[in-house]
Amino acid sequence: MAHSEARGMGNHPVRGGATRYRVRIARGGEARELTHLGQIEALRRAVLRSGLPGLSPDGGPGAAAPGAVPSSSRRGGGGPGGSEGGGKRTRPRLSFGPAISMGYESEAEYFDLELESPEEPREVAQALTSALPAGFRVMGVRRIPRFFPSLDSCINVVRYEVGGAFPADGSETLRRFLDRGEIPIEKVKKGGALVERVDARPLIIDMSLAAPDRVRMTLRFGPKRTLKPEVIIREWLGGAEGLQVIRKELFSETASGELIAP
Repeated sequence: MAHSEARGMGNHPVRGGATRYRVRIARGGEARELTHLGQIEALRRAVLRSGLPGLSPDGGPGAAAPGAVPSSSRRGGGGPGGSEGGGKRTRPRLSFGPAISMGYESEAEYFDLELESPEEPREVAQALTSALPAGFRVMGVRRIPRFFPSLDSCINVVRYEVGGAFPADGSETLRRFLDRGEIPIEKVKKGGALVERVDARPLIIDMSLAAPDRVRMTLRFGPKRTLKPEVIIREWLGGAEGLQVIRKELFSETASGELIAP
């Protein structure tokens, strides 16, 4: 579910003296209508516009892209880091967390950014804030160690809030739903071709009616065992329309069941 633009940033150390940052952003408004790939492109362009010094090219720290303006000239808006015009640009080393569905809001979009020269996290946050397109907001920036696990190697749990019109006896019907030993759901592709049956029950860590119009749920995901929250809710209710999904948080679940934020 994760997408990476950076070669070699998995569990391997960052080469040279580069510094890694983990950025958390929120998306809402018109940004909800972006696909995951559209969001990646929007964020990549924002990083280039930010003017951050020492952006590591995709080829690795210290390896300038052919024809790229040196990163030291980017602060202040001129050159490839300050505009979308000009010649060839250094492609920043970025890696992204799990894909998000079109139409979802989120308070937990993450990406890792690599800079050749160290910056204070607050300065990185300020630079990104000035460059992000409408609908995005910086939630936090922190430095991470060179050997820190990549987002796609560790995240396997997601927490959602889903807004909608739920029945008055929703708490009771939800309890009975979760008491089922199995919750088989058929994953169907567009066009009606059956993909596979997935048992949703082991994927649900918790699910509750937090308010008459809001369900809170924490779900495991992984290869061949990923279900959208609205699919599970429709299985519970026998159908539901107009659901509004917000991704609230991402976690790594340890072998002991502890949930750790990235």
